[in-house]
Amino acid sequence: MLAFASSPRLFGSLLYQHSVRCLRATGRPLGLLLLSACSSAGCQGGENTPSDGAGGAPSASGGAAVGTGGGSSTSGGSDGSGGTASGGNAAGGSASGGEDNRGSGGATVGPACKDGLLLCDDFEGTSIDTALWAVGKSGANVVELSTEYAARGAQSVHIHTEGAFGYVKNTSIFPVANNDYFGRMFLRVARYSTVDWAHWTVAEAAGTGNDSVVRVGGQYLTDKEENRYGVGSDGGPTGDWTRHDTDPGGQPQEPTLGAWVCLEWEHKGSTNETHMYIDGELHPSLSTTATDHDGTSGAEYILPNVTSFWFGFWQYQADPEPFDIWIDAVALDDERIGCGAE
Repeated sequence: MLAFASSPRLFGSLLYQHSVRCLRATGRPLGLLLLSACSSAGCQGGENTPSDGAGGAPSASGGAAVGTGGGSSTSGGSDGSGGTASGGNAAGGSASGGEDNRGSGGATVGPACKDGLLLCDDFEGTSIDTALWAVGKSGANVVELSTEYAARGAQSVHIHTEGAFGYVKNTSIFPVANNDYFGRMFLRVARYSTVDWAHWTVAEAAGTGNDSVVRVGGQYLTDKEENRYGVGSDGGPTGDWTRHDTDPGGQPQEPTLGAWVCLEWEHKGSTNETHMYIDGELHPSLSTTATDHDGTSGAEYILPNVTSFWFGFWQYQADPEPFDIWIDAVALDDERIGCGAE
């Protein structure tokens, strides 16, 4: 107390930040928070996952910046307007006042983000930040902010597709040192396809040097009547391929439906290696190298010099039913980010 008394400005700042965190986590009015204790668990933000039952229709906050196409190595179209970020959530100080710990480039740093990451967005703004993201979508597909579900904070990006794709793409942080980076996303999917051998992607890197794209996603295995997580590529010397998950111990689980999953990956361009983690656990069956992959025999899987990365959903085969996907707390950095609260 003597330290606080000798520095009232510091005390007031700390008390204000603590109250704001509690208000976000609990929804209790600021006045009540100042009069009552807030438990450690209640001040952490944590997961906001409303039930699937009645109550609480999805609501977009502020609307999304909507593109008119979306690019890929396998299909045409162009990204929506987005512009270039001037730094993103690069390492740097927090905004004056410290309330939201915003990075110098404007990426929201909240319950799922920390200062110093190359890129992190928990989508807590009033609209998708077009200084960080170009929105790509095909046809009447929807990419919007939603309060229906959130892995961290109160909002996420909801993607509704009736064929093809919807995503948010970043180019502003690239190139990265040594062409090495880690990624992290929280993913919630209402359903996956059961169309024969349907292949879907939830994150993809592209760049220069060769036409290969680096994919994180999965596929419906018709012979097993199951979906599996997978990694792979298309467009380059190794062709179009997907390596399917067989972990743990040859007894893989189907991708989770109706709940949040934390997906992480390492793309190590300096040595042409990739690795994938699911809910914090490394899945060695999804690791690849230049010579250990499921593409064209004898061809080397050389990662592109990455210049863009998108998070979202793309299914390449037609499906009679729509898809609803939510993504949250997406991040890229030169070190592993992890799935825990930060």
